[in-house]
Amino acid sequence: MIRTLVIGSLLCLNWSLTASAGELPQGELARAQSESTSERTDETSSESDLRIQQIESARAEKEANLRPEAEPELQYRIKWVQSSIPYKLMTSQYNGFGVGFGRMVSGAGFAIGPQFSRGNLLGGRLDFKTGARVSTNRSYLGRVDLSFHDLLGGRAFLNFGAEHRDFSEMPYYGPGPNSEKSGRSDYRLEDTTLELRPGITPFRHLSAGVIGAYYKVNVGPGHSSRYISSELKYTPEAAPGIDRQTSFWRGGAFLDYDWRDRNWAPTSGGKYSAQYTRYLDRDLDSFSYLRLDFDAAQYIPLFNHTRVITLHAATSLTKNNGTQRVPFYLQPTLGGADTLRGYQSYRFYGHDSLLVNAEYRWDISPTASLMGFADCGRVFDRWAQWNLHKCESDVGFGFAFRSESKVVFRIDTGFSHEGVQVWFRANNLF
Repeated sequence: MIRTLVIGSLLCLNWSLTASAGELPQGELARAQSESTSERTDETSSESDLRIQQIESARAEKEANLRPEAEPELQYRIKWVQSSIPYKLMTSQYNGFGVGFGRMVSGAGFAIGPQFSRGNLLGGRLDFKTGARVSTNRSYLGRVDLSFHDLLGGRAFLNFGAEHRDFSEMPYYGPGPNSEKSGRSDYRLEDTTLELRPGITPFRHLSAGVIGAYYKVNVGPGHSSRYISSELKYTPEAAPGIDRQTSFWRGGAFLDYDWRDRNWAPTSGGKYSAQYTRYLDRDLDSFSYLRLDFDAAQYIPLFNHTRVITLHAATSLTKNNGTQRVPFYLQPTLGGADTLRGYQSYRFYGHDSLLVNAEYRWDISPTASLMGFADCGRVFDRWAQWNLHKCESDVGFGFAFRSESKVVFRIDTGFSHEGVQVWFRANNLF
């Protein structure tokens, strides 16, 4: 019995020692695992902090080395040109001063001269323009324009213009639609015009007014050594007024409807005008007559206004009684940069005229355009002949460069059965 108790006690003591010895390593293992996990967390946190520091350092370095985005080379060059003094003079942006050049009339040679314009005078109610041109063949012109607008609460306006011209080699090919290119002659035209146009704007886009003017003219021998003087080739019957000069009172009325989006290089809208003018011969009582002028232009935009189709038509009709004549230098004419671009300036003279033009313009950039055009027109002697039968025609192409507010210059090349004509116009103020 005693032996049994002793053996049991020894066995219990052995089991307790074994259990205590087994618990100690498990606690240390847990502690070790906890310490290992903490070390890994610290290492991950350190790596994250280091990465954030690297990102912030790279960001700070990038900000310190930032440079403005470089402009495209072409845009840079365009801006450089637009900021230059020659460009500002060509666009009259040099404090209102500018330089205009180009041909005044066919055969007049290259013309150049100063000009000045200033708008928004008198509280925004007055625009002022003046300019002069002198050509290589001793022709010249000078002009002054004053335009009062927004009068009587924005319902009235008053325009005044004064101009003097002296063209030493005005071309004349003979009367009517059958004149020949070989019939070219020259005469000198010297005239002075003073004109007043008061008017009202009763509705938006619509303006109407009256015309009062004085016109003084002198016609003499041409200065060209290449062509015969007109009075030596054509009689007063063919060219009324070539042997006698006079002055005129000029009066009439006009009506305009203009809904173009802008008055330079329009892309939409249209402009339609009608004018009645009566010429009264003050000195000779031989050249009094009346004249009707109608003009219509429509602009059709395509492809978000970057392409434009322009359709234009104009006609001029004169009327005189049996004892009066229309002087040849005041007859409607066709030919030149504004009418038939494939013919010389003033190529056709007649009592009446009819003209149609079509043009396709592609704005290849905000400052440049390409054009293709076709013209057709004729002069005639009686209103009953008002049609385009056997009209003179031409086709051609052009290029224009413009600023934000005007066409700076334009070059047109026209082709007709009489040859090729190139027209260059720059900074036309009037």
